[in-house]
Amino acid sequence: MLGRFAVAGKGGNMSYRNLKIVCMTAVLVVILVASSSATKLAGEFLATGFGAKALGMGGAFVSIADDASAVYWNPAGLYQLDRRQALVMHSQRFGGLVDYSTFSLAMPLSRETGAEAAGAIGLVWLRVSDIALTSHLNTPGVDFIDERDPDTGQPNGKWDPGERRLWDPDRVRWESDHEIAGFLSYSRRISESTALGFNAKLIWKELAEISALGFGLDAGLLHTVMPNWNVGVTLQDVTTTPLYWDGWYYDADSPDGKYKVSTTETINPTLKIGTSYRLPVAAIAGDVIFAVDTDFKFEGLDEEEADFSFSEVSGDVRLGAIYEYKRVMRVALGMDRRKPSAISEPAGLEAEKAAVNA
Repeated sequence: MLGRFAVAGKGGNMSYRNLKIVCMTAVLVVILVASSSATKLAGEFLATGFGAKALGMGGAFVSIADDASAVYWNPAGLYQLDRRQALVMHSQRFGGLVDYSTFSLAMPLSRETGAEAAGAIGLVWLRVSDIALTSHLNTPGVDFIDERDPDTGQPNGKWDPGERRLWDPDRVRWESDHEIAGFLSYSRRISESTALGFNAKLIWKELAEISALGFGLDAGLLHTVMPNWNVGVTLQDVTTTPLYWDGWYYDADSPDGKYKVSTTETINPTLKIGTSYRLPVAAIAGDVIFAVDTDFKFEGLDEEEADFSFSEVSGDVRLGAIYEYKRVMRVALGMDRRKPSAISEPAGLEAEKAAVNA
């Protein structure tokens, strides 16, 4: 049935069949690229996403993406904005141990019918403070109790597993972990039913005197199959995102008390596929949107780390529903990785802490 719908616009006619070919080609590219070596969970700090509306729906937002958080979920959706929009979010996790902050600013660039375009910038910042580093502590009688070696009967002057550490906060090095991603996004409607979007992404990580720099690309597609029915696809880290680490690690066992760190991690692609349906309900004077997304990762996660897993492919399922009353109030419910989520807020409020619409 889907093959009967066509996408027509200024650029000519593109059948739904051709659209399916494009999507399948993109999936094949991801699978081939993902077969290369990658570091498991290297980009996990970006897995949460942001935006109260999207998170309230459990992250089932790829085929909706109609606010400034589309920078993360699906940059193709940014073209839907009819005015500038800023989104700010801050949360603390694990009793305040982890600070998670995000920001995005999006604005229309063209309102020409059938060729609407928008651009945006975004920022994700995860920070963990007061991390105790003890790798440089190795003084017998000061940093640990040097017990007799069972083979030689003599202390060996080095800390061995099982030997008791002596806690002296003045000798511990306290450091912070910073993980930051910046987005530069562009979206354009290429026909009456289809829009494309892209992100250029810069990643910076820093822990103590070791830091990493990486650059990646995301691509998104948003397609209206029929009125009220949307399909969205997002490829994050399309060609894998390398992270180049460089710095010094302090270790009492090394000859100079520290050694050079120079290595590379890679973030494998994540494929997000989602669909949503808008159901007008006259009895409640508004629309209810139902959405379902699946995130496919190619890192060899097991079933304890994902909703389902086979070979090197794992997946997480997200479910969501949202009701908005006359652009005054909205209520959203969702399920993210089998965990429930919900929000209730004024419809103009686009963030958990603060938002500005102009």
